[in-house]
Amino acid sequence: FRHNKGRFLTLSFGAILSAKVKRKRMRANLRLTYGYLPKRKEIYLSQLVLEDSDGERLNIHQSKYSNSKKVLMRNYDKESQYLSKLFVRDRIIFMPRLDPFDMSKRLQERYGKKKGSALFEEMALDVQLSLGFIFHFRNVHYLGPIRIPSSRTYLYTGELTDRVGRKGELALQIYSALLKRRKREDMKRLKLINKALYQLGFIGKFTTRKIEARHYEFWTKHKESRLHANLADTGFGASQVLPVIVSLYTSPPGSTLLYEQPEIHLHPAGQAELGSVFAKACSPEKRIVIETHSENLILRIQTEVAKGNLKPEFVRIYYIQPKRTGHEIVPIPLNKKGEFMAKWPKGFFEEGYQESLRLSKARHGD
Repeated sequence: FRHNKGRFLTLSFGAILSAKVKRKRMRANLRLTYGYLPKRKEIYLSQLVLEDSDGERLNIHQSKYSNSKKVLMRNYDKESQYLSKLFVRDRIIFMPRLDPFDMSKRLQERYGKKKGSALFEEMALDVQLSLGFIFHFRNVHYLGPIRIPSSRTYLYTGELTDRVGRKGELALQIYSALLKRRKREDMKRLKLINKALYQLGFIGKFTTRKIEARHYEFWTKHKESRLHANLADTGFGASQVLPVIVSLYTSPPGSTLLYEQPEIHLHPAGQAELGSVFAKACSPEKRIVIETHSENLILRIQTEVAKGNLKPEFVRIYYIQPKRTGHEIVPIPLNKKGEFMAKWPKGFFEEGYQESLRLSKARHGD
């Protein structure tokens, strides 16, 4: 918005959610509109809109400087003034302030049993859809572009988490917990993690050395040289990719994994193999969103599609194209052969070819 603080920013989300009231799963959309208060230097939630297949079903406007709000429910315009008093903001979502029993009782007393029950059912559905979106938001796992370097030793605290942290700081804590518990599912995850590390080409074996009851060292054995080394001496690429692999195989079903430059500090062959690792781990229950500058990673994803290991409809590629009018999001779909069905914007895949031409000209003195 070119730093125009007077404009509103709207974020839209879509999901297929379970609606127990209707006893079915349904597609719903959530729109959150944010504004900015220059004097307070605060961002505030201005509007929340819930939609289903029939259109807008719930619309809540929040006042700029107070807690007052205006609620509009589909087919219940006259009841909106009363409903506005029943909603309270809980973090990013507006929820009724009363428990279900009191809410049902109040609505039936005010509007009669039939109308009150119907209104309560619609409100209950709105609550379930809102909670469904909250569930999805809480299952977003973000890993930043620079992960913390490896330490020479690690202390296992006994805590078990399903998140590696924004900088990957908890990745080896999770790995240690899996080793300590040694449940069947834990051993399966460890096997997948170690197999992926082996596939990347530089870690032939990943092991631990116990110093004390809760004090560990992590050691690697190089795939080619067979050299043993402490993880801290293995290379910066290992510390950067380990949190990616650990989160990939330990995050719970329903997770959305956000990775910024997961390939950072990996050599080109490792970047390509990481594409195959992602292709194998991808499923309807685990969504992977990758921000990358790696041509090798994308080429490997194309290869996996061409081989039939990954369905083209499971892949969405977007290029952010800067323009004078702003940044444009350019979708680039793949076909069954892994071929791009749209033209790449200038400056990405042809860069290697252009550099080869420059090298050839320099060699020949052109």
